[in-house]
Amino acid sequence: MRMRPAILLLAALAIVQAGAAPAEAADAALARSLHAFFHRGVVADGARAELVRVQRWPDTKGAARWQMPALRGHPAQLFLTAIQGKGAHARRWYVPVRVRWWARAVVAREDIPARAILGPSMLTVAKADVAGRAGRWWREPGELVGVRANRPIARGEVVFSSAVRRPPLVQRGREVTILARVGGIRVTALGTALRAANRGEAVPVRNRRSKQIVQARVVDAHTVRVVVGGA
Repeated sequence: MRMRPAILLLAALAIVQAGAAPAEAADAALARSLHAFFHRGVVADGARAELVRVQRWPDTKGAARWQMPALRGHPAQLFLTAIQGKGAHARRWYVPVRVRWWARAVVAREDIPARAILGPSMLTVAKADVAGRAGRWWREPGELVGVRANRPIARGEVVFSSAVRRPPLVQRGREVTILARVGGIRVTALGTALRAANRGEAVPVRNRRSKQIVQARVVDAHTVRVVVGGA
């Protein structure tokens, strides 16, 4: 009979706990091998991991080979794999640890209120812990100039994508110039954007003269280029 994934997970955790030792009971050689693993450098997407603590050590002695799990983002807690032996005789333990992920990231130079438009004077770059946070972060302040804060951002806080939103280049109802090529000839016309959109995004536009609605792509704040059909 096949076991459900949740039952398998609980069984695996029970095995880990049964074969685990408290942090203070760690074997010296095992601990040295783990610290050497982090000292060599554990890097993912521009951030370097620092071991904070081991929550449960495997109940074994001697050095081990350590492996990182497949990562999604930069989690503050993860399960490392400790391996002793080789081939069919290898033994493995899943070891829960807490880590920090250090990176050079854009942080707020001052307290930033919600809905504020970010400018160069509000931002700086600093070494910061990016562990356990949703969204991407940036390395260059210039990439964030002109975006709007969704919520208050405290001084020294890393600016994550979940905290900001880039105002659309084209607002709904704005007059734009429609660019198109018809038979190799460049044609322009005036139109009205029917929804807000950012650079590179598709937007429906009504030709003011013909009233035809065309699908275009935003070039800049005043220009769109026809994707399908003519102007």
